[in-house]
Amino acid sequence: MLLRVYRTRSTREDAPLSLIHSYLVREPLEANPDLLRVDKEPWPGGTQHQLSTIGIEIDRITDEVTARPPSPDEADALDLTAGVSVLVIRKTSYATDDRVVEVADVILPGDRTQLAYTTKLKRWRA
Repeated sequence: MLLRVYRTRSTREDAPLSLIHSYLVREPLEANPDLLRVDKEPWPGGTQHQLSTIGIEIDRITDEVTARPPSPDEADALDLTAGVSVLVIRKTSYATDDRVVEVADVILPGDRTQLAYTTKLKRWRA
């Protein structure tokens, strides 16, 4: 497994927007050696784009969202005030052949995050 640990930032804020631990199967990544190099972080275009460079297309992503108190390190890194929870998204990315290609834990500050989801429903009547 390849573990990528990184933060996302906004130019409008000093604190990171998110803390991410991403786990990817190492063997397919070896087709593009740059993906294994720490000095090539962050990945241009993001994970989905870089996986496409080795022939992996993402079919779907499943998000599981929970809320919890932050660890002391998370509270410090995200510049959270006392009493603010974090949202944790466990993101599982599946390739078009149905295999899991990435599992990521995304930690977001609860006081600066808005989640908006749209769920497309199958029509009952044609």
